Amino acid sequence: MRKLMLVVAGLATLLLSGCVLAPQTISLAEQADIQGMTSPGREALVRVVDERQVGFDVLGHRGGRAPENSPLLADKPLTQALTARLQNSLAALGFGAANDPQPLRVQLTVEEFLYQCNEGIIVNECSISMRFQVTVMDGEKTFTKPYGINEMRSLATSPVKEYSQQWVNDALGRLWSYMFNDAELKRSLGVI
Repeated sequence: MRKLMLVVAGLATLLLSGCVLAPQTISLAEQADIQGMTSPGREALVRVVDERQVGFDVLGHRGGRAPENSPLLADKPLTQALTARLQNSLAALGFGAANDPQPLRVQLTVEEFLYQCNEGIIVNECSISMRFQVTVMDGEKTFTKPYGINEMRSLATSPVKEYSQQWVNDALGRLWSYMFNDAELKRSLGVI
C-alpha cells in the first residue's frame, strides 16, 4: 500500500509540475527564390541590424511550464543568416558588379523575430511574428519601408524540431517573397 501511495504521489507531482521542454536549435534557410528583372550590374553593400533585446541566436521559446528554459535557437547568429539570405537575393537580381563607384546600400533592420508557444502543462498553440524594416540608399535617395508577418497555429502537442524549422523557414520565405515582390522596393533597387 505504501508503495502504491508513493507511485500515485510521484505521478501527481509530475502531472502538476508538467515538463520543461528541451531547447531546440534550427537552421534558417539562407537561399530565397527571388525572380524578376535583373539590375543593371551594380554592387550592393548589405547590412543587417538586430534591434531585438535578446541573444544573437534566440528566436523565441517553445512554451511549457518554464518557457525561459525552453528556447528556440538558430544554429548561427540571426544577423549572419539574414545577411547571407539578403546577399543571395540581391545576387539573384544581378547585383555584384566589381568596382562599382557608387554601390547601392541595403539595410535590413530586425525589429521582431519571435516564435513562441503557450505556457502551461499542455502546449497546443504557437505563433510567429516577424517585423523587418528595409532601407535602400542610392546616392542622395533613401527608401525605407516596414514589412511584417504574423501567424498562429493550434497544435496537438509541442512541435518537434523539424516542424519548428519548417514553419519558421516557410514564414520567413513568405515574408521575403512579399518584400521582394513589392513594387516600391523593386523600384528603389532599380529592378523594374
